Amino acid sequence: MKLIKFIFFKIFIIFFFTTPLIASNNFKIITKVGNEIITSYELENKIKITLFLAGEELNQSNITKIKNLSLKALINNRLKKEEIKRYKYKKINEQRVSDYLGNLAKKFNLPVKDLDNFFNNNGLEFNLFLEEIKTEFQWQSLIYEIYAKKINLDEKEITNELDKIILEQKLVIDYNLSEIEIKFLKENELKEVIDYINNFNFEKAAQKYSISTSSINGGSIGWINSESLSKPILELLTNLNIGEYTKPIKKDDSFFIFYLNDKRKVSNLNKDNLEKLKKSIIDKKTNDLLTMYSNNHLSIKRNKTLIDYQWRKKLL
Repeated sequence: MKLIKFIFFKIFIIFFFTTPLIASNNFKIITKVGNEIITSYELENKIKITLFLAGEELNQSNITKIKNLSLKALINNRLKKEEIKRYKYKKINEQRVSDYLGNLAKKFNLPVKDLDNFFNNNGLEFNLFLEEIKTEFQWQSLIYEIYAKKINLDEKEITNELDKIILEQKLVIDYNLSEIEIKFLKENELKEVIDYINNFNFEKAAQKYSISTSSINGGSIGWINSESLSKPILELLTNLNIGEYTKPIKKDDSFFIFYLNDKRKVSNLNKDNLEKLKKSIIDKKTNDLLTMYSNNHLSIKRNKTLIDYQWRKKLL
């Protein structure tokens, strides 16, 4: 079945090169982001890889649907690159990159060393893909170094939360979640995401539509303790069955959709479990703050950067 998909994918690559997206020159500069550029070739590659990883056909309909999203993702990538350079930040978490590539290779039943050839044999530029992944992880590390000292969690407040759980003998539940974050405001665009989840699956939808950093892992954010979730999200998850997803939840200028992969009850609140619960609460609060700082930092950078859509009318 996978072999058939690959053959169809190659056929559609030929079709793709006859579409308006690349009608003349594959290497035209289509957007300038500060001192960085985005070429038509990079946009084509981004679109092809997004569809390929989502297991979708490369046809004009699918290209049109994600063209804008792909361009926005590349713009964000260039903004992050510029900030990394501005801070002269050299560190790269090679282990995170290695783990990500390992998980990706496992999906295709390949050794990691064969990913390069596997991508290239399917008409995809692996080096551009890898550079984007490295930039994302480097950005996350940079944000942590800049803002970690600003995260001052109230230890007493967390301890009081734990004492209340013990006193009330509350049943604690861990949720294994995936997420999709989208910045759509139009109802028909939001409906398109929901329809895609129903027709395919949540993981593919996250890879295709989500702007969250978790999208590179199919939206997976792992085990989250019920005590660390906000009340609106917890209320939705409480009545959710495994394999179901929440209705879109609006937060600031984004919509979030959560998918329940699994859940487990923690009824024996011994010392070890309480320490794990405390760590889970601290980690969740820390990650939420870091995500907020990351979004704010990127938004400020975007507002200060000249973004010149040189070929927008032809492409979009």
